[in-house]
Amino acid sequence: MKKKLLAFIVGLGVIAASIWGNSYLNRPQDQDTFSGTIEGTEIPVQPELGGKIVELKVQEGQMVKKGDVIAKLDDSQAKISLETAESQQTQAQAKLNDLLGGTRAEELRRLESVLAQAKDNAAALAPSLQLEENNLANDQKLYQNGAISKQDLDTQQNKYDTIKAQYEAAQANVNAAQASLDQAQAGYTQPTIQAQKAAVDMAAQSVAAAELNLSKFMITSPIDGQVLYKQVELGQVVNAGSTLITILDPNDLWIKIYVPEAKLNKVKVGSAASISVDSYSNKTFKGQIQYISTQAEFTPKDVQTKEERTTTVYAVKISITQGQDQLKAGMPADVTLN
Repeated sequence: MKKKLLAFIVGLGVIAASIWGNSYLNRPQDQDTFSGTIEGTEIPVQPELGGKIVELKVQEGQMVKKGDVIAKLDDSQAKISLETAESQQTQAQAKLNDLLGGTRAEELRRLESVLAQAKDNAAALAPSLQLEENNLANDQKLYQNGAISKQDLDTQQNKYDTIKAQYEAAQANVNAAQASLDQAQAGYTQPTIQAQKAAVDMAAQSVAAAELNLSKFMITSPIDGQVLYKQVELGQVVNAGSTLITILDPNDLWIKIYVPEAKLNKVKVGSAASISVDSYSNKTFKGQIQYISTQAEFTPKDVQTKEERTTTVYAVKISITQGQDQLKAGMPADVTLN
C-alpha cells in the first residue's frame, strides 16, 4: 500500500515538473513592459496675416474636416484692394483695345465721361475722409489723456483706414482715366501698344496677388481632426503667426516611454511593440518604435515610484499603427517591447 502511494506521489511530481518545464520553455522571451500616456500630434492653426476676428466657427471638442472654415479675419481693406486691381485691369485692357482698334470720336467722349465720373467719386469721398481724419486726431488726444479705451481708438483707426483706402482707390481711378484720355488724344505708336500690353499683364498679376491676399483672411483647417484648444475669441485682434486654434490629429497617435539604460540594447527603431489600455482589457494594439532619444535623462516625476524616478533613462517614442479609431489621446497605456 505504501509503495503504491509513493509511486502515485512520484508520478504527480513528474507530471507537475513536466507542466512547469513546458511552461517555462514556452514563456515569452525578452519582453519588458513600460507605462505611458497616449498622445497625439497637435497642429496649431496660424494666420499668415493679422487682423480682427469677425467670424469664429468652431468650439473645443468639435470635429473638423480639412478645408473647413475655422475663422475669418476682417477683409474689408483686402476687398477694396482687389476691386481696385480689377478696375485697373479692366481699364488697362480697354486701353489696349483702343490702341489696337484706333480711337474714334465717340470713344474720346466716353473717356471724358469716365474721367468726369471718377472725379465726382473722389470728390464725394473727400469730406468723409476729412471727417474721419479729424475724429482720429481727436480720439488720439482722448486716448493719451485716458478718456477712451484702446479698443475705441482702434475702431476709429479702422474707420479712417477704410475711408482713406476708398479715397485713394477713387483718386487712382481719376489718374488712370486722365492718362487714358491724354493718350487717346495724343495718338498711339507701336512702342506704346507694346507698353500697354505689358501693363495689361501687370494688371492681371496684381489681380491674382490681390485674390491670393484676400483668401488669406479666411482661415481653414489644415487636416481632419478635433479642435483641442481655442486660444482666441470673436472680435479679438490677432497678429500674423499667432495661434488661433490647436487641432489634434487623431490618426497620428503615439506613446512616449522611458527605458532604463540597462535595457536600451534591446530597443531598436522599427521594432514592434504591443499596446494595451484599460478600456480594452482583452485586446492589444500594434505599435512600432519610431524614435529613441540620444540623450539620457532622469525619469519624469509623473512616473509612479521614487526608485524609478531616480533611474537614468532614455525617451522612446512608440507610433501607434493599429486602433486609431478606438484609442484616444490621454488614455494611460502599457507598452510591451518584444
